[in-house]
Amino acid sequence: MPRLIFSLATPDDDDALRRLLRENVMEGGISVSFRREPSYFLTSSIQGEQAEIYKGCNVETGEIAVLGSRFRRAAYFNGKRETLGYLADLRLNRHYRSSRCLFRAYRELGNVIAADPLPLHTSMILHDNAAALSTIAANRPGMPRYIPQGLVHTPFIRLARPRRPIAPEGVELRFGRAGEEDVLTDFLNREAARRQFAPHYEPADWHNGRLRGLSVGDVCIARRDGRIVGALASWDQHGFRQIHVERYNGLWRLGKPLYNAAARLLRLPLLPDEGGTIRYGYLALTAVEKDDADVYRALLRAQYIRCRKLGWHYMVGSMHENDPLLPVMNEYPHLAAGGRLFVVAFDTPPKPDGRVPYVEAATL
Repeated sequence: MPRLIFSLATPDDDDALRRLLRENVMEGGISVSFRREPSYFLTSSIQGEQAEIYKGCNVETGEIAVLGSRFRRAAYFNGKRETLGYLADLRLNRHYRSSRCLFRAYRELGNVIAADPLPLHTSMILHDNAAALSTIAANRPGMPRYIPQGLVHTPFIRLARPRRPIAPEGVELRFGRAGEEDVLTDFLNREAARRQFAPHYEPADWHNGRLRGLSVGDVCIARRDGRIVGALASWDQHGFRQIHVERYNGLWRLGKPLYNAAARLLRLPLLPDEGGTIRYGYLALTAVEKDDADVYRALLRAQYIRCRKLGWHYMVGSMHENDPLLPVMNEYPHLAAGGRLFVVAFDTPPKPDGRVPYVEAATL
């Protein structure tokens, strides 16, 4: 393996970083790449207040061989607001793709990050990413310790057929309006403190890039007797973050024309052509007082109706396996997806107190 040297990436590396994402194709029935066009760094603002994007370059050629990032986030741990680290976006150039290279690269990144510690770090690995689970999460000597925190479900909910609104008795639903950012943010933070690792937001985040592409008008708010009791946003990130269809394989290649012919008759979303993008968005800012299933069910239905009108193919949810609201989300037909959540320990981390973890899929 060539010798690599690690340093912080700069905006001058933007083209090379985006090329690395384009070339990292996730194979399957539908082979896709996860892209950040037109700017890698533009997207980083939604992942944390401060982004540390590290590149590992071949010392002989200067080529970027590996990418990895740490994002500093205001978040809740054991009910208290802290600055936590989130480790993400580990990518390998296809010429350096091996378990040995992955292990060595992550060990070097771990050493860089450990030199500037935070109270706690988390990370999530897709549950079918065998290479990462068997290397960086395998607790090998010389590597950070990965402490399992359970499975996070990120279903792709199909927006296939029309559905009727749900109106719980005594609950008013409507989408947010300009000027409601402060009261909404207060509610989100109050509920976030009940969940482990949930993000803390400031009113300014609606305007400073932390919630890029999201406005208060994208948030459905539930009120009872004039008081907020629930909120759920639909976040369209297509302008700066895309799932790009590289190719269809096997039965998907044979079945796509038949599916699209039927979809045209039934007025369903079409599968995109190779080279196109999947129209999707994220369910985000999930907050429901007392985990009221009826309130969440009504919020989810309101967003389903809205997102379908917007022409999305899917809305992507996010919920921990122990979340009491997960059964409600699973009432909708969906494509199953998810990942394993970890606390990443560079020394002796504080112990979680048993609160249900919260992961915002929109900011992974």
